[in-house]
Amino acid sequence: MTAVPAKPVAPPNNLIGLGLMAAFLAFGAALVLAPAGKSPLTFAFIMTGWVLAVMAHEFAHAGVAWLAGDHTVREKGYLSFDPRRYGDLGTSLVIPLIALALGGIGFPGGAVYLRNDLMRGPGWRAAASLAGSGATLLVLLVLASVLGLWTPSTSTSPLFAALAMLAFLQATALILNLLPLPGLDGFNALRPFLPRSWAPAIRKAEGVALLLLLAAVFLLPGFSDLLFGGAVVLAAALGVPVEAMQAGWDAFHFWR
Repeated sequence: MTAVPAKPVAPPNNLIGLGLMAAFLAFGAALVLAPAGKSPLTFAFIMTGWVLAVMAHEFAHAGVAWLAGDHTVREKGYLSFDPRRYGDLGTSLVIPLIALALGGIGFPGGAVYLRNDLMRGPGWRAAASLAGSGATLLVLLVLASVLGLWTPSTSTSPLFAALAMLAFLQATALILNLLPLPGLDGFNALRPFLPRSWAPAIRKAEGVALLLLLAAVFLLPGFSDLLFGGAVVLAAALGVPVEAMQAGWDAFHFWR
């Protein structure tokens, strides 16, 4: 998604992203040896993987914007491996991570500010908006492919369940991001083709729309069931076993 840029607090530091990747791999290796069942290790693996997936999502936005002519994304550090560059820490990572921890929902997180005026036409602006969701879909496809390599004798391992849960979260994030609500990829892909006179109203609606979406997920009866059902159907259609998603869900919520 797009948002007003936060004031940078430090130059990009790729070691932060590399450290997250190392932690993700270490947690995964530990899960190979871990017993089945609820585990803080599964929680840590999935949370770390989620942050990496958000980074891929926002990097894709910036990468296509750069190809479209907005070269300021490099100056802002969006083409780095530093998650701090994708919006402010609170609204871009902390709140989505809380939604993930409490509700098991891949709520949209991260934000990059793109210069639409520097891109070559509305088609490129729409492509830059959809690139993030394209990256989320790619992560989902990679996870589904990795899970497809498992043999039946090892498909009950904690790592298998954790990867299935991570795939489910990508499915929820993909569905939510493609909703035509201001501030989300689905709407931002349409925005270049809307009348310019609508821009002030759209800017006002962006912040409120995301709060309303978060409230709907947690408070509106039936909304979360519809979201979860759609995500399960999508992930299962790509080959992610439903029972593995359920096992990963249970292991992720180790405190319940």
